Amino acid sequence: MCLILFAVNPSPHHHLVVAANRDEQHSRATERAMFWQDQPDLLAGRDLVAGGTWLGVSTGGRFAAVTNFAEQPPEPQSPRSRGELTANFLSSDMDCLAYMESVQKKAESYRGFNLLLSDGKTVFYFNNRENRIQQLKKGYYGLSNQRLDCNWPKVISGRHLMKQHLLNNLHKGADALLMQELFELLASRGDNTPHSARFILGETYGTSVSTVVEVGEDGIDFEERGFAPSGQSTGALSFHLPITANDG
Repeated sequence: MCLILFAVNPSPHHHLVVAANRDEQHSRATERAMFWQDQPDLLAGRDLVAGGTWLGVSTGGRFAAVTNFAEQPPEPQSPRSRGELTANFLSSDMDCLAYMESVQKKAESYRGFNLLLSDGKTVFYFNNRENRIQQLKKGYYGLSNQRLDCNWPKVISGRHLMKQHLLNNLHKGADALLMQELFELLASRGDNTPHSARFILGETYGTSVSTVVEVGEDGIDFEERGFAPSGQSTGALSFHLPITANDG
């Protein structure tokens, strides 16, 4: 059950701020965030099973993330990987709307998904269950494995707390403190009520990485922290990307 908390245009100097957890089978082969050898302008983790990514950025100022859509019973496996939706956008020169329209035409080829994109100018959201493309205005949002801003406790409380952290820190220029507070926000293990834990602890399935991304006027700050099945840290990776060109 992945989680993406994010703010669109939370300050005059920030286009997008994201705090996200990736939850997955610990046995699934993945690579931590890095610049891809075959696509050197793309910074993201990589799913070594299907080749795509769950979350990434580009040196051109793009951002993309995808979550699965929780459904019972699960749909049959599709031949197309949802991780290609993000990777293909990061390496493209299409703006968000044009890309979303291209995805909408083939949306039935994938199992249920939520797709979040930014081309550095606009932020768009789409899921293939409602089949409606949305441009997101300035504000604070939460996305998990249901529709945008669903009523799950971790989404509601996470969105509220993220807003407070940003309001308290962005106007002070306290980006380092903000990063730490957002990682602490992602670390909450809930109160045992359904869908309250933002960090999932489990021997076979759970939170494998937490990521905080800030897309601002001076570039992109990207930090990823990895976790073992025990919940212990496996190290942090930090990157600052000057935006070399706006390719959107």
